[in-house]
Amino acid sequence: MALYNPSHAWRLDRIPGKRVQQIGSDAGEGVALPLWVVRNGEHQGDGQLRLSLVEAEQLHAELCYVLGDSWNTAGELPVCRERGATTGVRWP
Repeated sequence: MALYNPSHAWRLDRIPGKRVQQIGSDAGEGVALPLWVVRNGEHQGDGQLRLSLVEAEQLHAELCYVLGDSWNTAGELPVCRERGATTGVRWP
């Protein structure tokens, strides 16, 4: 049985150095996450993951929940993790 080697497959990765961008002139339209497609270690093209404002908020809440305090080195919590903050998504 062959072992999985991520350098020999199709992959979607964030484009280093490119930030998430607002879609359109109104922040309510959503965001776009720049991605590139790589196959067998070679760049094939660029694309975007487009999220509505609601989808972006849900992803934000999930990331805050999953990361917990493990990312925190300065001792400060982001707004989404502060006591009493609401993200619109409730976790158990």
